[in-house]
Amino acid sequence: MGRKNIFEAAIASPAPPSTSSSSLRRPEAPSMASLGSSLREMAANGIQDLDPAQIDMSGIQDRLEFDPEEISKLAESIRTHGQQVPILVRPHPDRMNRFTIVYGRRRLAAIRSLGNGTRIKAIVRHLEDDAAVIAQGQENNLRIDPSFIEKALFVSELRKAGYENQVIQDALGVDRTAISKMMTVVENVPHDVILFIGAAPEQGRRQWTELAQIARDEAVDISGLIPELATAGSTGAQRFEMIIEAARGKSAAYAARLAEQKNAAVTAGTVAKSSSGGRPATKRFDLGGRHVGTMKKTGRSLSLNVSLRHQPQFGQWLEEHADEVVALIHERWTKSREEG
Repeated sequence: MGRKNIFEAAIASPAPPSTSSSSLRRPEAPSMASLGSSLREMAANGIQDLDPAQIDMSGIQDRLEFDPEEISKLAESIRTHGQQVPILVRPHPDRMNRFTIVYGRRRLAAIRSLGNGTRIKAIVRHLEDDAAVIAQGQENNLRIDPSFIEKALFVSELRKAGYENQVIQDALGVDRTAISKMMTVVENVPHDVILFIGAAPEQGRRQWTELAQIARDEAVDISGLIPELATAGSTGAQRFEMIIEAARGKSAAYAARLAEQKNAAVTAGTVAKSSSGGRPATKRFDLGGRHVGTMKKTGRSLSLNVSLRHQPQFGQWLEEHADEVVALIHERWTKSREEG
């Protein structure tokens, strides 16, 4: 399936939350633990069998694209075992006997692909816009977690639709700082570049932020790189790497930083050799019988290297949470000095 704009398929964004006195009382966001019990309670109140054609894919989209292979597997599972989890819809505000989806877009796509009059199990509820957005965002967190850029686009569209920051935070389960970082990316990486790359679940906040900073601080025309890379890799990760490498190549600041790092490495190597007999001190880390990485100390620096060959998922997590990890380690070091 080609990559497509998640907002181009005749999608009507929901109206901004009402300012009437009754709607000013924002519903409390359900916790992740209570969401499952809430779904069971809703299901106990009755599930309807609906014609998929009655359901509109309106509202705020939260994914760039559906993986055709995943949809095919899900459809086959539903054909064999039946639909195990209902979707959530709410009545269409203007049309009788029609509904708008709150969550369950993958299940709806899978059942539509089955055809032959296959009906879909759905919970029908009258929900205010805030409650619908929160339910959509938290249900996604319980199931297939959207990628960073999909969450960032979701945040951007919610803001355009007039939702308050607190509602957006409740929907995604993140804080104001995370929302701000997502908006930095969406505001600086051109939309056509995001669509060209796709969901790219392997790329986290740090990678997208670097691309945004190159576009913003170095005035690199990232959109202009697309024609050069029109036949680039088949996966989002490959397309992202091609884009960011090309952008770095046009960034004077990146070239200067690279030269500075190279000079620093040469200097550090010289100092290390003179102070440790020619070789920096190295410590190997193994946890649970598996290699994690190494720590090297030279005369000028201490570096931790995580093996992405042995620990790819941990390496990705550490990259995305490096600020928190360093802050935690530094805090423990500070406390140890005070106590000692």
